[in-house]
Amino acid sequence: MNIDEIMSLGITDDERVYAFWLHAVPWIGQGPVPAILNAFGSPREAFLATDEQIITVTGRKSDPGGLLAYRKEYDIFEKYDEFLRSDMKVVFAWEKEYPARLRYIPDPPLALFYLGRLPENNKLSVAVIGARQCSEYGELLADELGSALGENDVNVISGMAFGIDGISQNAAVSAGGSSFAVLGCGADICYPDSNYGLYEKLKASGGILSAYPPKTPALARYFPPRNRIVSGLSDAVVVLEARTRSGTFITVDMALEQGRDIYAAPGNLTYELSSGTNGLIGHGARIYLSPEIFMADLFEEHASILNEGYAETDAAKYLMKPAYDEPADLRHRKFTGDVKQEPSLEKDKLEIYKMLSLYPLSAEDIDIKLLRKKIDSPGETGICLILMELCLEGYAVQVSPGQFCRKTDA
Repeated sequence: MNIDEIMSLGITDDERVYAFWLHAVPWIGQGPVPAILNAFGSPREAFLATDEQIITVTGRKSDPGGLLAYRKEYDIFEKYDEFLRSDMKVVFAWEKEYPARLRYIPDPPLALFYLGRLPENNKLSVAVIGARQCSEYGELLADELGSALGENDVNVISGMAFGIDGISQNAAVSAGGSSFAVLGCGADICYPDSNYGLYEKLKASGGILSAYPPKTPALARYFPPRNRIVSGLSDAVVVLEARTRSGTFITVDMALEQGRDIYAAPGNLTYELSSGTNGLIGHGARIYLSPEIFMADLFEEHASILNEGYAETDAAKYLMKPAYDEPADLRHRKFTGDVKQEPSLEKDKLEIYKMLSLYPLSAEDIDIKLLRKKIDSPGETGICLILMELCLEGYAVQVSPGQFCRKTDA
């Protein structure tokens, strides 16, 4: 049963309590709910059906997922009233408030439980994802992109996990923007609990969303299905750091199936955390080069969303274009890199400065690089002194003892 068939059922507001019952216990995917709605035509008629009728419809030999036991054990009207008195809300796929982006993805969640609010249909949204144990390079990219999206009123969608997810979401909110977390547990559970500060910020400046009802624990099997919601709520997905074998690719695969554009940040070929993103680029993902270039592409290709919002019935517009001939693709093919004006420094300092990058380097590393380029080196001691001067002048930063990076705002 697809979403158009569910929409055609004409389920009314007075059926919400029965719809709540259908989604009151945790499901993996949608479970038997579509089959139940198809057979009985409405949540109310399903609730009035006998246990035997429901079991027959779902093709199960016993209670499908505890749905019947829940009906026997609880007064669903009392449970629904208790839910309404809480801070949490629920929206069903057939209701106009349901996010339009999700309606036509494969296997859309039929209910979304949330704290805060839902992403707007007429605002652009970007999923920023990547490694939990990210590098300083990944942290920098996540903070930079999250801030830029927040400042430009683009929603950041992610999973509130450690690393890239949480950093980008925190940066977006700190910049005055909005961000939405999709959890693999009930929206009333902060997971991971160490991100409680971000969890509270998102409730105030965005939302906490889940396809699972309140009190659903964070179990490993619940996380892959939630990834389809992260990508489904987004107009583009940006992967900033990822290993070759990474859970990030579950989201990427689902995003491709949904027709979303994939961007990946290139990284050092010898770094494990860049192996996944470099591989994505090798297989056709767009190259993430900077917040400015990315947002120029985003606003250019999705201008109609800003003007009109998503159409709620035209599924075809969500399909990926087969040819890479859009303006953004052509721009990336022609990109040669922005040449930034070098700072006015003495020759020795300038040579050391040019050796620095976003990857931490020691004086020994720089000495070796200078010698390889046949550039006179002042030696490790001399390089250390110059590096300290560059730090004092605001051109470099010491990220750990003996390790230096170029300061990005220099």
